[in-house]
Amino acid sequence: MNKLTKYGLTALAGSLVATSVSAGEMGVSGGWSWSYDSADSDEVGNPMSMGNSVTFTGSGETDQGWTATYKMELDHGYSGYDDQSLTLDMGDSGKLVFSGASVTPGGIHMVNDIVPAADTPVYSMTDSATAYGIARGAGASSNLSYTISFDDFTASAEMMKGAGTDRSFGVKYTGVEGMTLVAGQSDINPGYVAGETQETTFGASYSAAGATIAYQITEVDYPGAGAADEDSTHIGASFAVNDDLSVSYATQTTDIHGKGEDETVSGFGVSYSMGSMSVAAYAGKTENGNGVSTADDEGKGLTLSIAF
Repeated sequence: MNKLTKYGLTALAGSLVATSVSAGEMGVSGGWSWSYDSADSDEVGNPMSMGNSVTFTGSGETDQGWTATYKMELDHGYSGYDDQSLTLDMGDSGKLVFSGASVTPGGIHMVNDIVPAADTPVYSMTDSATAYGIARGAGASSNLSYTISFDDFTASAEMMKGAGTDRSFGVKYTGVEGMTLVAGQSDINPGYVAGETQETTFGASYSAAGATIAYQITEVDYPGAGAADEDSTHIGASFAVNDDLSVSYATQTTDIHGKGEDETVSGFGVSYSMGSMSVAAYAGKTENGNGVSTADDEGKGLTLSIAF
């Protein structure tokens, strides 16, 4: 998004990190969106909605040459801030991020969904209550992550103190032209009597001549929790028709242990940008939701977004 204001600050570091900052800057950006999301015949309520946000970003350079950043987003539907984070970018030594709320940049979140989508991911195209077969990693509140890159590898780890100490990691390799390989693992609420979650994911994508195809498998296990384990296969492709127009298609099949049918979600997406304005649309369906043969659903939507 375009910055509206930018001006020097000389005392920014005192509120960011315990080290001096020689210079700083402040940026403000924003945007709004209007959406129409329509479900199948069981739809109730008004399908139209809006979104808006204003993001404040302050940053400065420390004596060590590191960059310290504070970011806060004011969002529609919240009485105060929404996304909020502290970042300390140490260059070749890696990046630390602490999430105050709604920010999950590291660990398995870095690799949990590499399937391209011109609009929303296929598993969120219908009104199904739960998106199965997705590695969610640690929570987004009081989340500490560390990410480092060297040559063609990027590695990231995160932790959050909850019922147990949630932790996850993710790795990414881009050493083959056009190809990306990823892997991740997480352990949520380890040893917690009310239930632990273990997640594993592997994926690969390849891009050439404007097209990208991707394949990802994910396992979500609940040892001793009494919940049904999930084994998911997620496949998709996108094509950039030009610099402004992209289309995509994806399908995800999830085996929910103990259920009679595999849940299958599939759908198309399209997006078109015109400078600061963009339009995106999707159409998708869910078959055998939560493994139940009669639980089918459909969804379609349109969103107009403007950044300023």
